[in-house]
Amino acid sequence: MNDIAFVPSQADRATGSPSSARSLPSARTVAPLRLALVVEAAGGGVAVHLTDLIAGLRARSNVEIHLIAPLGARFDDAMLAGAAAQCTTFHRLPLRRAVGAHDLRGVLALRRLLRHIRPDIVHSHSSKAGALARLCRGPWKQVYTPHAVYTLNPTLSPAKRAFYGGIERVLGNACSDAVIAVSQDEADHLHTLGIARERIRLVENGVTPPRLLAAQAARIALGLADDTFVVGFVGRFDHQKGVDRLVRVARLLDARYGKRVQVVAIGSGDFDRAAGDEARNLPANLRIAGRVDEARRYFSAFDLLALPSRYEGFPYVCLEAVAAHVPMVATQVSGATELIAAHRTGLSVPNSDDPTAFATMVGRLVEHPAAYQQMRDQCARACAHFSADAMVDRTLAVYHDLLQEKA
Repeated sequence: MNDIAFVPSQADRATGSPSSARSLPSARTVAPLRLALVVEAAGGGVAVHLTDLIAGLRARSNVEIHLIAPLGARFDDAMLAGAAAQCTTFHRLPLRRAVGAHDLRGVLALRRLLRHIRPDIVHSHSSKAGALARLCRGPWKQVYTPHAVYTLNPTLSPAKRAFYGGIERVLGNACSDAVIAVSQDEADHLHTLGIARERIRLVENGVTPPRLLAAQAARIALGLADDTFVVGFVGRFDHQKGVDRLVRVARLLDARYGKRVQVVAIGSGDFDRAAGDEARNLPANLRIAGRVDEARRYFSAFDLLALPSRYEGFPYVCLEAVAAHVPMVATQVSGATELIAAHRTGLSVPNSDDPTAFATMVGRLVEHPAAYQQMRDQCARACAHFSADAMVDRTLAVYHDLLQEKA
């Protein structure tokens, strides 16, 4: 397997022997659940999800976790080093996001590895890993979490929507034992694609409360004034996340409020490229902080979270904001709309490139501190409903249900 990079776990390094071989069960032991987690891209919310899932499974279950990730930068080594170290084995494969002839090599390498691991369950994350993993048929159960299925993208052409929707429908029905939706909106969307309702399981995202920096320290670190209303954006700098929209919103806020309102963008990627033509005239109130390690600790610098995304599954950044008691203004995308409607943690606006409504809702909270404080209080109440522990328990329940069916 020359195309596979194998990294031993901490236990392997300590003993000098691989721990991936299944030992013969004794009369007093129960064979562990053997789980293969397959990811093609692991950064941002997916990285948070994997970190919490791996830690939670290790803490509460007799489980062997085998993590399979791509070679290259699409796997966030810095963010996921701790999670990878908790796994029984950690493997790197030649998995790429773009569709091409190289996918055959990726499928063959993945199938060889899965046959070596012999998992009880293969749980793939995001669309590309989900497609490749589910093409690897075997005695194992197949679980797939899209983390925002691509057909939620409102800018897709009818032809692309039909193409990608068809792939999800075929793989969802023919090659999946369970498809996990992270929000009710996403679950409903998966069903409209033609995936059988009984295959769709709802497991809402959850987060571990962040260890926040003191508000003043966080603002100093980000270069923000102490006496301004700060609107924070945290996410990848790309088209999906609405970086161009953020610039237009910031421009309107600058015209209306000047230095009274400041916008800060935290994230990875090329901001100017993501902003497109909007990058030619960035407003004075917009600060681009770029990548910040442990970004969730800096939510204490924010008065408000901005989520101008074009599509989502259930954005982790919204849950991190709720855990930090930071209200939000968000476009009407899956997960965020549900959260705001059910728990009144912010305001939602049409999913539009026109920044007017978004800027107006931000302004409403700037100008009405009593309403803003009510939303902060609602965040404090809502955070208990979206814990990482609940997410792990529900995921583990899906695994156990499938294995009982197998038995």
